[in-house]
Amino acid sequence: MLDKFFLNVGEDYDNLTGIYRRDVITEYMDYLIDDEKDFTFMILDIDNFKLINDTYGHLCGDMVLKCVAESLKELADANGGVVGRYGGDEFIFVFPNIQEYEDVWTKALTILKSSSNLRMTDNNDISVTYTIGLSRYPLNAHSIDELITLADKALYRGKVKGRNCFIVYLPEKHADIKLEAIREKVFNPMFLHSKIYNMLTKTNDLEENITKAINFIGSYYLIESLCIESENGLKYRYIHPLVPKRDIYPYGMNVINECVNTNGIFIENSVESSKIKNVNPLEKELSKQKIYSTVLCKIASFGKIYGYVRADVINLDTGRIWQNEDLVVLEVFANYLGLLLYINDKKI
Repeated sequence: MLDKFFLNVGEDYDNLTGIYRRDVITEYMDYLIDDEKDFTFMILDIDNFKLINDTYGHLCGDMVLKCVAESLKELADANGGVVGRYGGDEFIFVFPNIQEYEDVWTKALTILKSSSNLRMTDNNDISVTYTIGLSRYPLNAHSIDELITLADKALYRGKVKGRNCFIVYLPEKHADIKLEAIREKVFNPMFLHSKIYNMLTKTNDLEENITKAINFIGSYYLIESLCIESENGLKYRYIHPLVPKRDIYPYGMNVINECVNTNGIFIENSVESSKIKNVNPLEKELSKQKIYSTVLCKIASFGKIYGYVRADVINLDTGRIWQNEDLVVLEVFANYLGLLLYINDKKI
């Protein structure tokens, strides 16, 4: 049953989707805060929605938004919450009287999984996924602006770890994320590739250059563990400050060489080690070391293999689906490094 607040809302609905407008949801949050009622706030973003508009056109994009909104309204009604359109391809939920982590986690998982059941009536070839950020009142913040900012931080964390996931804001993990600083540092691909090359060639000390480039890439893409594996083991390891530190071990060059594709790349997107099929030696190593997903990019030049750039997810709670932009920058870094090692006749 909806709160008495909504008895006086009237026809305050979004014209396209037919669900509540943003201002209605924020007024409801104000109402709950005034009554000192606990609630959970959620921002949901449709992953890669611009690609749908660019590929199928804006009329199709509108149809997708309507379909998603209808599904989310049904979910909100069934789970004691309300949903509105935040703007563009973003939606916001409020779940009153819910603040315990397990309850919040269950609600978010239900909504995340619902995208797999969506059927677009005019184009069944289209599928969507969601990235979700959540914050809680009064546990995390005491004002609407703060709650939105914290949920936005959690949403950002979900996007950079691979999308198609949800993140519940936890201060010990996400407080240090600075959204404005991040947005100011968003580089276009060509600039980013040039920046990595300039880092690798900045001084005559190649080891120092590699360390700085690894740290930059790991920090920029929020990669949990980034290093280089060669015949000499693991070197230049970067561990993101938001994740627990723990040891990892070499996969072994023979194992890697056997399992990479013809482009010298291996990708494992599994989130849980129990889901890895162990069909090849690398997957067996992932299970053994409790690494939940990994990317390997060959460092080579003129037929000589120096090692592999290795990016790992080492924390089950932050499983990652690797995106194309992640893979491209890791491959570019590996290619530049291979060329520099060949030119300078050095090894890793």
